[in-house]
Amino acid sequence: MKKSIKVLLSLCMIFTLALTFAVPAFVNAADDSTPNKHYQDWMSLIPDKTKISSISIPGTHDSATQYCTLPYCTSCQDTSIKEQLNNGYRYIDARYELNSNKDGFIYNHGGFKCKESFWPWAKNVSDEEVYKDLYQFLQDNPTETVILAIKLENSNDDVATAQRIILNETKDNPDKWYTKNTIPTLGEVRGKIVLATRFDDVLNMGEEANGLNFNWTDQGEKEVVDMPYALSMMNANEKLWVQDRYKYSIQSKFDAFKDGIENCQASDDAIFINFLSLSGQGLIPHPKGNADSLNRMFKEMKLQNNTSYGIIVLDRADKEMAAKVFETNF
Repeated sequence: MKKSIKVLLSLCMIFTLALTFAVPAFVNAADDSTPNKHYQDWMSLIPDKTKISSISIPGTHDSATQYCTLPYCTSCQDTSIKEQLNNGYRYIDARYELNSNKDGFIYNHGGFKCKESFWPWAKNVSDEEVYKDLYQFLQDNPTETVILAIKLENSNDDVATAQRIILNETKDNPDKWYTKNTIPTLGEVRGKIVLATRFDDVLNMGEEANGLNFNWTDQGEKEVVDMPYALSMMNANEKLWVQDRYKYSIQSKFDAFKDGIENCQASDDAIFINFLSLSGQGLIPHPKGNADSLNRMFKEMKLQNNTSYGIIVLDRADKEMAAKVFETNF
């Protein structure tokens, strides 16, 4: 009898110890702060030979607008670009305006300055500060790459001057940039910024220096169309599909986004960029307000694993949505 009691007590102790160690392990696995999520190095799990166009990549729209003049109408993000990188985002939407000295850029959204904090006297977000964050992130996480899509937000800026400034940055740091207009493999661009430009090559720099040709036609029409995404050619052989209907109603926008999710899976020779961001149909835009509804719908949406959805671009982009996108690669 005593022997049976001892065996029973021993089994109880083993069971108790098992629970003690198993429960914290389970809790950690569910906690989005654990390294299991690979927010900072999720690309380390993808083979070198994979074309970046065949990867599901989370991105942010108007990435530097956490603090922006007239925030109700212009602010699209709740985090800095540095935080976005750490949260798993690998497509950065850069809206440039030439600075007062015409030797660099500040970030701009629709004519309003992007600031480093909410204080009225805060400095403008500059290209130099963002480059520092990008370089440091890629140095710390050499398995990753970041696509930097540059749009010149001020139509009065001289494109040739802007091109020269960007060219100087890439030439000064050649090991940190990929500047060809050809879709690279991930192995070619680990630890590097992939330059993409949304303006004409007025300097005729050719296919080696101006980055991926992301100069798509603006999609600011309010009319709902049957095929909401549009096709353009990046080069003679590679294509770019874009859905960026930013003046739709909330439901029409989500329908357009969902249409892209269901019908425009990316491939080795075609990049697909699918924006969930929305300015809206009214006179006064409110991107964060629209994002509240759209992001809730996106979080309820079912995505398939082992599927390439291309670049998904979000407002109010958080860690949960980044993981929802990049986990479809696995």
